[in-house]
Amino acid sequence: MFKASKSVVGLDIGSSAVKAVELTQAGKDLQVTGFGQIELTSEDPADCVEAVGNLLKEGGFRTKSVVTSVSGKMVIVRHLNMVAMNDDELRNAIIFEAEKYIPFTLDECVLDCQRLGDAEAGANTDVLLVAVKDTVLDHHIGICQKAGVTPEIVDIDAFALGNAYELVAGDAALADDVVAFVDVGASKTSLSIVRAGSALFTREIYFGGNDFTSSIARKLGVDEVQAEHLKRSPGEDYEAVKEAAFPTIDDLGNELQLSFDYFESQHGNTVDKIMLSGGSSRLSFFRESFERIFEKPTAIFNPFEGISVCDDIDQDLLASSGPQLVVAAGLASRIRKA
Repeated sequence: MFKASKSVVGLDIGSSAVKAVELTQAGKDLQVTGFGQIELTSEDPADCVEAVGNLLKEGGFRTKSVVTSVSGKMVIVRHLNMVAMNDDELRNAIIFEAEKYIPFTLDECVLDCQRLGDAEAGANTDVLLVAVKDTVLDHHIGICQKAGVTPEIVDIDAFALGNAYELVAGDAALADDVVAFVDVGASKTSLSIVRAGSALFTREIYFGGNDFTSSIARKLGVDEVQAEHLKRSPGEDYEAVKEAAFPTIDDLGNELQLSFDYFESQHGNTVDKIMLSGGSSRLSFFRESFERIFEKPTAIFNPFEGISVCDDIDQDLLASSGPQLVVAAGLASRIRKA
């Protein structure tokens, strides 16, 4: 799919910002050759189109080969256990299975499935089912096209998290460790639990950085603009901001723990470590809070660690922006699977 181009841009269109990362094939290795992000000032689709267009024009990217992703309540991901069958049989059977799990009619959505691993003779097989409502897909692709690009692949946010980990960890990502990727955005948190390169559980929790901002505003008696500034740069108010945000972080932790418990009951495996990303993960006390809540090793995920970077890129800025660019980096890493 990317044969004519040696570069791919991963384009992450979020609720509060648009972000992009370009990866280029450099011999056998990949190199970061461009990145950028622009914050959105409103929910107006026209403003989003303008931001995407400006980002792609001003980012100095080498290619128009774009991979993007969708998320939200109209994106359905289910892990099914089905009788082993060949690919043609699976494609036919999944239509009937999908009706049990999708809260809208099949003629309103785009449906896809993927077998996870090889089943032993006579055994059932695990199948990943994905359905996206047509209107969500059309809206997302429409934004890209109005901004001057047509995506070559549309992925799912949660899957991009695991792909970003493979980009950094290489063969180590295929180990049997169970890793929970927690990407905390402005309005939602994406969770993907991965083992040996396969996403075994995904969930979106509608709880994110905006909730932390609101909590800080209420506790400290300031407006939302001031609270957002304090959240990003607490300075001498660090302890007060930390105390104000803790109850909300605990609320998110409780939701994640419910997901971990469900995953562990279904798969018989426990989560070994947590990788945090997203803008809110940059809060200095966020990782510390998660380690306290879950009593598991927790790290901030930098998707560019160990990856070659083009000489004209500000490496310090790239590293500091890394946790916010995990989805975009995971989308761009699709170049490895071309």
